[in-house]
Amino acid sequence: MHFANARKLFESEEQHLVTKIEGTTGTWQLLRRDLFGLPYYYRLMTDGFSMSATNPPNQRYMRLFAYLPLVLHPQPQDALLIAFGCGVTADALAHDVDLERIDIVDISKEAFDLADDYRGAGYSNSLRDPRANAIVQDGRFFLQASPRRYDIITGEPPPPKVLGSVNLYTEQFFSLMGDRLKDGGIATFWLPVYQLNVNEAKAILRAFHDAFPATIIWSSSDEEWIMMGIKGAPHKIDNERIRKLWSFSSTRTDLARIGIEVPEQMAALFVMDGDEIDRITAGTKPLTDFYPKRLGDVTAEDKSIHEFTGRYIRAESAAQRFRRSRLSQHVWPEAMTAGLGPFFTVREMRYRARLTPTNWLAELDIHLRGSRLREPVLETLDTNSFRIAVAKKAAGNLEPPPTEVLPDLIAAALARRDYREAIRLLEDKRSVNASNPDDIFLLTYLYCLNGDVAKAESVATATTDRERPLVKWLWEKLQAEYGFRPPASE
Repeated sequence: MHFANARKLFESEEQHLVTKIEGTTGTWQLLRRDLFGLPYYYRLMTDGFSMSATNPPNQRYMRLFAYLPLVLHPQPQDALLIAFGCGVTADALAHDVDLERIDIVDISKEAFDLADDYRGAGYSNSLRDPRANAIVQDGRFFLQASPRRYDIITGEPPPPKVLGSVNLYTEQFFSLMGDRLKDGGIATFWLPVYQLNVNEAKAILRAFHDAFPATIIWSSSDEEWIMMGIKGAPHKIDNERIRKLWSFSSTRTDLARIGIEVPEQMAALFVMDGDEIDRITAGTKPLTDFYPKRLGDVTAEDKSIHEFTGRYIRAESAAQRFRRSRLSQHVWPEAMTAGLGPFFTVREMRYRARLTPTNWLAELDIHLRGSRLREPVLETLDTNSFRIAVAKKAAGNLEPPPTEVLPDLIAAALARRDYREAIRLLEDKRSVNASNPDDIFLLTYLYCLNGDVAKAESVATATTDRERPLVKWLWEKLQAEYGFRPPASE
């Protein structure tokens, strides 16, 4: 009954039980969220706690645990993953063609046993890769006992405030990671700042930087920060090596679906380096094995953390910090770093959109006409590459496609800049009376963009709530740029 109650929260989010294992170290429950009748993402629960999930935002940072060091190490041959979790980071490591050995350590055999239960579009069992070695062992003990050294060490750890996890976020643990790295090796680790207050986040940053003098913090358009430490002197990576992962279809496709479509976007994940950590943690004690209570028990959201993280996502200041960072300038080739401003701006736009309401159509216009990136277009339309893959599979070859998948197919067409197809699908929605006000706004905009102003004017007559700021913005923009004539006032 306890475990049924524990998953009730997620069952209300349409996640249902796939399988349950009564294991030697606890009870494991794997939940699945379906979309259009097909598997979409999974959630792993242990003893009633949500430990990990494969929803699209999580996929992004978990895959970056692997891809950041894979990009920034000149010749990675072997990698160690501490904590298998849902297998997302392991899967990203397995996408790399250069790695010769992938050791995966987890304290629970059950985490490995569940690997075949993740099914659906984009899922595969990385343990079947011949380079992968599954090791049932406590990750910290493994670091202490193993004589092997690695080019890359990363982890898919439990959240820091889950019972028993604090010792995976201490200076001593991070030092053990450093001890098991080869010279020039790279470690990455999760810092979910939104689960912490500012002082707790600083204590973990201080602990990591004490273990790794060469530290860089990265983040996408969220508050899932990634700490990266380099052992010894960092490598200088040339332009060819940086772009290598984008030259292979398997890694290029995998990176694109987490929103890293070009190498410049990875550089624009920069948050801060060790010099900035030194500045903001002056007087802050590190989280250590001896003082674990520097990480408190309170799990309620601390609103001040958003102010703290928001300062580091501002595009202009982030770009300035990147240019001032001696470590970043040493690692990244100069030819690539000159034009990063727009990519920092895209990150900030997506971050702000998650926190406060925005003019989504104005954002869409910027993304469509200001770059060729696909994922920002999808996210502005409340979808993503993972969801699109499911929608396309559900649609199959049906013509017209099922109404429920049309919003995702429209977004996919716009991400390709196929305006004619997007218009056709929007008209399909209108033909079955499934359109909403936003569809009318979008269709009006797209007809103008596609050169048919008369049709845009005809569609605009169906606009309701004409006093909305978005409507006023849209009509003024189309009037100025295309000679669009708004419908007469009612």
